[in-house]
Amino acid sequence: MSRSTPFSPPVPEMLSAVAEMLRNLEQISSDPSVIGQCPELPGIVLDKVLATALDRDGPEYAKVNRDYQALRGHYFKALAAHPVGRALAALAVGSAGVELMELGRPPAFVAEIRYQGGRPARGRRESYNCHHIVPKSIRPESGAVPVNHPTNFVIAKTTRRGLDQSDNPHHFWHSLFLHPQTHNAPTEPIPVYVVRPLFPFYPPITQGFRTVADLRNKLAALGAPQLPEVWESRILEFSKAAKHRPYAVPKEFHEITRMFGDLYTAQNKDPALNQQMRASLAEQAARLAADFLPAGAYVNGKRLPPDHRPKKSIPLIESKMQPETVVQPTPARRKSRTVKCQLQKPGIPPQANHPKV
Repeated sequence: MSRSTPFSPPVPEMLSAVAEMLRNLEQISSDPSVIGQCPELPGIVLDKVLATALDRDGPEYAKVNRDYQALRGHYFKALAAHPVGRALAALAVGSAGVELMELGRPPAFVAEIRYQGGRPARGRRESYNCHHIVPKSIRPESGAVPVNHPTNFVIAKTTRRGLDQSDNPHHFWHSLFLHPQTHNAPTEPIPVYVVRPLFPFYPPITQGFRTVADLRNKLAALGAPQLPEVWESRILEFSKAAKHRPYAVPKEFHEITRMFGDLYTAQNKDPALNQQMRASLAEQAARLAADFLPAGAYVNGKRLPPDHRPKKSIPLIESKMQPETVVQPTPARRKSRTVKCQLQKPGIPPQANHPKV
């Protein structure tokens, strides 16, 4: 969506889908202490999904990506319009980020202003984007949440480059869990343990909150709605797990996180070189992934044995979320490029004019 795009309200169908997404998140666990169970990865669970790895150069992957691009702006608007979504957005990305979401754009804000003698002031910009929990590169088996449903979305921080990868949790998840499991994966469906944050934003806060009064005062200062108790408890538990400081990727994972980001730089687009880098990352990350993943998980093409016991304790779930509706984009008009959303009941075939691959 371009910067010149005028404001338009979120479509009712996407508002319903966002409300469903937030309800699904609330139902994963009623115990807020699960937030801090794994200090390296607070506020997430590993969700077991039966899925098949896709060819990233194939038509199925391309179609999923096109549909996602058509829906993403509508999702930003609907999440900012929902009272709970708006409050969570204000805590994660600030008022400036919320305003961008209202326009259907990824949230961003200036985290600090730096002044250096005689030079123009420079701001450090924090940017977030919407990513898939079950990634576009795998196909869930029937009965799972569709890849492009809001329940499968998280708005995560992905801004840091170079050796310091402390502000790149999205690349951290991919390098530690998703890439090792999908690299050299069998062609048949396998269990894939995906990172499912218990918040629609990650990290969910940029500062610590020690009491519920502190949290409520912050929301009031931002002009945001107050949160239901379930979300207040989760925010406070996350703050406690992060020691009341902004969350940072642990240093021991910075190298693999950087390696994942390097896969997508312009100088590494050569197919042979990129494949070599992918293999190197999978080999190095596999040893770390095994510390978290349970027996039966695939790591770099090999299945962890039945007697495997992970060294790290991380919550495991196998969600059976059945969305009430499935978000489907309609084809964009050639002149205006306007994209609308439709919701279909599961099992109802798409309309005849749905784009084909």
